[in-house]
Amino acid sequence: MRETRRRLLVTLAGVAAGAIAAPSTLTSQAGPPQPMPSPNAPHNQNVPAGMDSPDLIKQNQPGVSPLAWTQIKSDTQKLFQMTSDFRDHVQQANLTSTLPLPLIKEARQIEKLAKQIQEHMKG
Repeated sequence: MRETRRRLLVTLAGVAAGAIAAPSTLTSQAGPPQPMPSPNAPHNQNVPAGMDSPDLIKQNQPGVSPLAWTQIKSDTQKLFQMTSDFRDHVQQANLTSTLPLPLIKEARQIEKLAKQIQEHMKG
């Protein structure tokens, strides 16, 4: 019975030693892992440019023409004037009853002009 126990313990010890030694044996044969090359590396001309490429930055920044810029400035001035008038009309209106229809129309005109300015700025 003692011999059977010894064989069992020796067998278990051998299996445990083999399990512990097996991963280190596999990793020592493979060597250290090699880093993957970056697709944005400047030395590889076959790979498309990265997000910080000067070509890509120029494409994302469309220029606004001087004529469009003057239009934006004049529309902005007009928008400022319209909002100032709207604020004055709201302060003078009796808002305890229903909202006056001219105020609603004026608010829609302001919104429309603001959207036009936004479209001009987008290009």
